[in-house]
Amino acid sequence: MKKRKIEIIASIESYKNLSTFKSIDELNETVRSYKEQFEDELNQTDIDLLNILHSYSAKHKGVSFLTKNNIAKLLNCTRRTIVRKCNKLESLGIIKQYETKRKSDMQQTSNAIVILPIQVEVKEVIKVGNTTEKEQNVTQDLAKMSHQKNNISLKQIHNIKHLNMISTASNRKAYVKLVPKRLQQYQAFFGNKIQSLYGRVWLAMKKLEVQIEQSIMQEIAHIAFDKLVEYLKQGRNMSTEDMHKIVYKIAYNQLSEREDTKDLVNHQKAINKALFLKSKFTLQQHETPSLNLFKEIMNVSFS
Repeated sequence: MKKRKIEIIASIESYKNLSTFKSIDELNETVRSYKEQFEDELNQTDIDLLNILHSYSAKHKGVSFLTKNNIAKLLNCTRRTIVRKCNKLESLGIIKQYETKRKSDMQQTSNAIVILPIQVEVKEVIKVGNTTEKEQNVTQDLAKMSHQKNNISLKQIHNIKHLNMISTASNRKAYVKLVPKRLQQYQAFFGNKIQSLYGRVWLAMKKLEVQIEQSIMQEIAHIAFDKLVEYLKQGRNMSTEDMHKIVYKIAYNQLSEREDTKDLVNHQKAINKALFLKSKFTLQQHETPSLNLFKEIMNVSFS
């Protein structure tokens, strides 16, 4: 059997032309929708693979080019498993795999894996003459239309990719309330639980009795959520309560150790110790504490 000729050269230009999304938000919404749509068909390995492809598709929105061997290392499984799982995702219409070749020697290299937009059903009304109208359901399988053949030219892809962009628009869902826009991307991993997880970050601040700028709190939330995502990719089985505890602990430690927050935290702790000292000796018939005891509680030295 004659080997099929590989047309696509692995390059930044090619990845840009293969890109199927206008924004990260659209990509995130699409991946989350796929997880909901195929909930009964995707096992944990399938979801982990989709998460990896999603994570590595940010630069060229929807396009990643990790080798099967590297994906296997990330998921701690065999290359054969990854090949099988990629084929499964492709058969479900979630991704499309493109063979590519190096420009230097024109030899085959890692596939470009494209996350496809959600298919859209459009109702088209056709008016015939002045008397009747026919309502025709047109299923626009845009992904299939743009990816029918693996050797499709880049020019063709470029011409139709703008049609693909509209496919996710009608499937976009409202942002989770009380969660900043910059953190909405984590819905792809946590769903609506992102709201309670973000609440645990602020709970850590409340526990420390300090007031921190929102931008810093959001940055801390990024760090905590990234750690959770890392745990999920490692295959850890975590309950919602476990995730709440992890986020709270990370946020608490960040606030206590960051250069831009630790002074506030330490200052508040000193105030709390002073108040404790005051209340303790108020109960002891207003006795005046010794200087040494005050130094011990406050952990300070006097010259």
